[in-house]
Amino acid sequence: MKGFSILLGSLILAATSMAFAADPAFKDYTVTPVFTGPNHKLVPQENSSPMMDQARVQALNGKVNFAGHYILHRLGCGGSAICGEVLDAQTGEVVGGLPNAYDGSTFGMIYQPDSRLIIVSGITLDGEENAQGNALESGNRDRYYEFVNNDFQLLSMTDVESSPMDEE
Repeated sequence: MKGFSILLGSLILAATSMAFAADPAFKDYTVTPVFTGPNHKLVPQENSSPMMDQARVQALNGKVNFAGHYILHRLGCGGSAICGEVLDAQTGEVVGGLPNAYDGSTFGMIYQPDSRLIIVSGITLDGEENAQGNALESGNRDRYYEFVNNDFQLLSMTDVESSPMDEE
């Protein structure tokens, strides 16, 4: 009987740790309602360039695609680097950007209009830290962020062997 209790306890522990090891899911970060416009015009930004302003205006001409009332768009940020920027469709403000610049040949994002979750894949170009603030070696990773109060909060990350980007 003691062996059965140990076995049962081990199975419960294993099941619990597998449940917590699962990647974050879009449905767990739902936002409602999704803003349907009309989108606000771009608010002028200090230290902006005409090229960046043009990319922002073009993005604001589209539909909300992230976290209820935001438009997430990618833009070149020097050389082959790619950056992501968040625009508020209701105010026309630039409210934030992805935490890093990425190698354009490895970069990808998955996000939804009704979720605060974003999955960012690729190799960062400007250093990277894990959720505990420890520096990491450069590598191709999937990063799961929650967008809260105009900030990307790292939930988890995994080194890429096969990426959610492969499932698109």
